[in-house]
Amino acid sequence: MEELFLIILNMSITAGYVIPAVIFIRLLLKRAPKKYSYLLWSVVLFRLICPVSFSSVCSIFQIQPFDMTAAFRGSRVSLNFIPADIGYMKTPRVTVGIPAINSLISGSLPTAAPNTSANLLQIWIFFGTILWCIGIATLLIYSIVTYIRLKHRVSTAVRLEGNVYETDKIRSPFILGFVLPRIYIPFGLGVQESEYILRHERYHLKRKDYLVKALSFCVLAIHWFNPLVWLAFVLMTQDMEMSCDEKVLSETDTDIVHDYSTSLLAFAANRRIPAASPLAFGEAGIRERVKNILRFKKPKKWVVILTAILCVTAVITCAANPLKEAITKSNDVPYGNYVFEKQIYMNPLSSFMVLDGFKEYYTLTKNLLILTDKTGIQQRYAVTYQKDLVDEQTFKNSFMININIPDVTKYKDKYQYTLTNTSGSAVYRIYLMDDEIWLAQIHKDSANTQKSEYIWSIYKITRIGDIPMKATISGTQDGVLDFLSHQQNFKSGYNNDTCYNITPNYIRQNSDYLIFKYDTSCASLLLYEDKIYPLGEWFGGYGLTSMSLFDLDGDQKPELYFTYSFGSGLHRSNAAYFDPIANKVIVFNYTHPNSDMLITPNYDGGLSLYDADIKTIDSFVNFEIEKKDYISDITYENGQISLNPIPKK
Repeated sequence: MEELFLIILNMSITAGYVIPAVIFIRLLLKRAPKKYSYLLWSVVLFRLICPVSFSSVCSIFQIQPFDMTAAFRGSRVSLNFIPADIGYMKTPRVTVGIPAINSLISGSLPTAAPNTSANLLQIWIFFGTILWCIGIATLLIYSIVTYIRLKHRVSTAVRLEGNVYETDKIRSPFILGFVLPRIYIPFGLGVQESEYILRHERYHLKRKDYLVKALSFCVLAIHWFNPLVWLAFVLMTQDMEMSCDEKVLSETDTDIVHDYSTSLLAFAANRRIPAASPLAFGEAGIRERVKNILRFKKPKKWVVILTAILCVTAVITCAANPLKEAITKSNDVPYGNYVFEKQIYMNPLSSFMVLDGFKEYYTLTKNLLILTDKTGIQQRYAVTYQKDLVDEQTFKNSFMININIPDVTKYKDKYQYTLTNTSGSAVYRIYLMDDEIWLAQIHKDSANTQKSEYIWSIYKITRIGDIPMKATISGTQDGVLDFLSHQQNFKSGYNNDTCYNITPNYIRQNSDYLIFKYDTSCASLLLYEDKIYPLGEWFGGYGLTSMSLFDLDGDQKPELYFTYSFGSGLHRSNAAYFDPIANKVIVFNYTHPNSDMLITPNYDGGLSLYDADIKTIDSFVNFEIEKKDYISDITYENGQISLNPIPKK
C-alpha cells in the first residue's frame, strides 16, 4: 500500500504541473466555445490516473524551468519524482522537476539514523499512507451516503416522459443514476422553460457527463491531498455545465438568453447542498454560467478551427513526457579530439598537482580512449560507452570525500557516459554539463567498505580540430603527359609501369608542388619549378604513403613533408621533406622497421608522425593508410627541422 501511495504521489505531482498549464490555456480560450475548455481537462484526468505516458519533444516538461533528468531515470514511460525506495535511502533525495528547489526539499528530509530498525522517513510514509486511506474512505462514504439520501428523496417522483421525472422534493434539475440514469426536474416549470432545461440535461446524457463526473470525483477522492485537484474538479464541472448551456443556445432559433438566465438564477436561489453529486455548484458556479450565457455569440468558423488546433496541441503537450533523447541532446557519444583546459576537481588525498604548462590530449573513438601527454607518451583504454542521466545527488554520491565537490546545480543539462574496460570496470566518465565537457577518472578501492569506486579527478576538456585518422592516396591522369615530357628517359625497370598524379587537392591549391607515382614500381617523384626530384626509395615497398604541406621554418615557403616505405625482405619506412629554398629532399635520421608511417597535422597545429597500416588497397596508387601509435612530432628548433621519435617497444 505504501508503494501505491508513492505512485499516486508521483502522479499528483505531475498533474500539479499540468493543472496550472490547463488553467492558463483555459484563460486564453475564455471567449472560445466552452466545449474546448472542457476537453482540456481530459489531460488532467489522464495524468491523475495513468502513471505512464508517451514521450515527445513537444512536452511542457521539455521547457524551462523544468529539468526532468532525475525524474526520468530508470524509466522511459513515467516520471518518478519520489523514488519507490526513498524510505530505505541513507540520504533520501527527491526531485520536483525544478533544480532550484530540489536541494531545498531534499535537505529537509530526515536522514537514516544508525542502529535503528526503521528510518524516520519510513515512519512518515507509513502514517502518510494511513492518512491517505482515511481521506479516501471519508470522501467515498460521504458520496455514497449522499447518493442514497438523494435516491430516497426522489423515490416518490412521477414519471413525466421517458427517463424524465418530476418531484416536489427538489429545487433544481439534475441527473441521478449510472446504468439507467434519470433526469429529475422540479414541479412547476413552464413548457418553454422545461424544454430548454431538458435539452441541457439530455446533452449531458448524450456526452456521458454523469459518468465523467463520477469518475472525476473518484479520482478527486484518491488525490484529495492535492488542492490543485480540487480546483481542477470545480473548474472542470463549470466548463461541463457551460458547454451544455452553449449547446442549448446554439440550437435554439429564438432568443432565450433572458429566460434561460432567469431560470438558472431561480435554481441557484433555491439550491441546497448536497445535490446530485457530493460537490454540487453553489451560486458562484451559477454566476459564471449566467455571465457566459449573457455574452454568448455563435463563434466564427476560423475561431473554431484555431481553437480546436490549440486545444488538441495543448492536450498532447501536457500528456507527453519529455523525450529522453531530447533530454540527453543526442544519442551520439561525443567522439573527437580534446585538450586539457583546467582542473575541476582533485581528490584531497592525491599527491598530484596540475601546474602551469600541464598539457594532455584526449581522443575518444568508438572503441578507444587515448590519453597523450605533452611528450607524446600514450595510454590506451579499450572501452565501451554507457549513457545515463545524472542529477545533483547522483553526482555527489560519486565522490569518496564530501570536500570541494563541484557545484552542478547551475547546469540545466547534466549527462554522463561511463567508459567501461574489457573486464567490465568503469575507468573514466565523460560528463556533459550544458556546453562543457568533463573527463572524470574513476578510482578503484577494494579496501573501502563504503565505496569500491569513486571519482578521483575531473578535468574540463575542450574539443579541438579533428586529427585525420587516415589518409588516401588516389591517382589520376591529370597533368601526367606534361610530367612525362619533363621526365624524358626515366626507366623504372618494370614493364607496363603507368604514371599517375597523386597530388592532394589542398597541396595543389596551396603550392606549386605536383607529386606523381608509378603503379608498379611505386617510384614517386616531385615536379617543382619544371624540375623533377625523387621522393625516397621505392624498391620492394609501397613508395610514397602520405604527404602534408607545412611552413615549419616560417620562411613563407611551405615544405612538402612525406613518408615512404621500401624493402622486399626487410620492410621499413622513412620520413622526409622537400626544402623549396635548398631545392632538395632531406631525409630524417630515423628508420621505422616492419611497418609504414603516416604524417598528419597534430593537436598544436603542427605535424606528427604515426605508425600506420595500409588499408583498402586497390593498387599502389589507390589505397588508404590509417594511423596507429604516435611516433614523434616534427619540430623546428635552433634553425633545424627535426624529429625525436619515441623508441618502439
